[in-house]
Amino acid sequence: MHDKLGEIRLDHSSFISLHVQLHNQLRRLIVSERWRYGERIPTETQLSKHLDISRTTVRIALQRIEIEGLIKRTAGRGTFVVYQHQHHVASRSIGYLTCSFHNEIHTNILSSAQTELRSAGYQVIFSNSQDRDDETRILQQLLDDNVAGLMLWANAKPADITRSILLEYESRKIPIVFMDRLIEGIRADYVSSDNYGGSYDLVHHLIDLGHQHIVPLMPNIDDLHPVNERHRGYVTAIEERGMVAYAPWKINLPARHEFHETDIYSLVGEQSQQIITQVEGFMDAIDPKPTAIVCINDILAIIAMSALRNIGYAVPDDVSIVGFDDIGMASHIGVPLTTVSQNAYELGQVASRMLIERLRGGEMSPRSHEVPTQLRIRSSTAAPLLVMRQ
Repeated sequence: MHDKLGEIRLDHSSFISLHVQLHNQLRRLIVSERWRYGERIPTETQLSKHLDISRTTVRIALQRIEIEGLIKRTAGRGTFVVYQHQHHVASRSIGYLTCSFHNEIHTNILSSAQTELRSAGYQVIFSNSQDRDDETRILQQLLDDNVAGLMLWANAKPADITRSILLEYESRKIPIVFMDRLIEGIRADYVSSDNYGGSYDLVHHLIDLGHQHIVPLMPNIDDLHPVNERHRGYVTAIEERGMVAYAPWKINLPARHEFHETDIYSLVGEQSQQIITQVEGFMDAIDPKPTAIVCINDILAIIAMSALRNIGYAVPDDVSIVGFDDIGMASHIGVPLTTVSQNAYELGQVASRMLIERLRGGEMSPRSHEVPTQLRIRSSTAAPLLVMRQ
């Protein structure tokens, strides 16, 4: 029994509910036949004590897998695995893996995807990877569990072995849908927000206000498709008006290459000074000073506001700032942020429907779909002082 308990690990700091984590892990252990038919599984008390969670949390997870017909609880005897794998029966499980499950955007994507997939008769196995190695491990585990399909929000810098595992998905004809991020060399469907169009609209908004010196701010990451598309939107909007497209200010992030939205909780807090100092340095080194900064996402926009405030610039009186994503914090900070809102519900809906079409035998070349975005104009943008004085 101790060996069984050792196979379960929960992340108490995760945004994913503990009962959801436990349900997913118990389900995977049973479906993969690591816990076999007829075996007795740990009791509520044993699971509660080993995982340091309440018995209520354990009970919810057990009730869910019992409803799915994977276990049977017998009074006085215990709880036993009743699932029997049938190799001739097609899998009805879909792997859903993300690397940044942190806010309402990702919650809504998952929620709409689950609704679509469950309506089509599929069970979603949800996982959230902590880093590249964790992503690789989970992808291999889902492959070993014989999932029918995969929805993947990949790490910004996937490991080489990740590509190898995904190529094995291809060889087994397990369809994949990438969300937001592509992985080079993998033939799969792709769904994202209209990153180019959203950025283009933001920059046009600034130009219409009278801004001419508009600088882009982004993390120092190469070849990340949504970042490239947002920057392309900036360049196109600037050059269409005959203006100068500035080289991006690229931020080096503390101790890691990936830039996740989850970083906002540390970067806006105790580690923010490392980013703020870089933004201050960019401002000191440039002449003429920009009247607007286009940030690749809301996180950098919020940090940039702090940097400007530190060196005596007011937003939006001296410098306008825009972001991208419309995270929950964006409309509730001291100066509400002008940004671009993504339709998270439609992202999940489109991605899951594309996967269902593949699972039903759709033979077609890899497809891509861009979900429209919406400009949200708030208090962080205004006409530059020079224009207002004319």
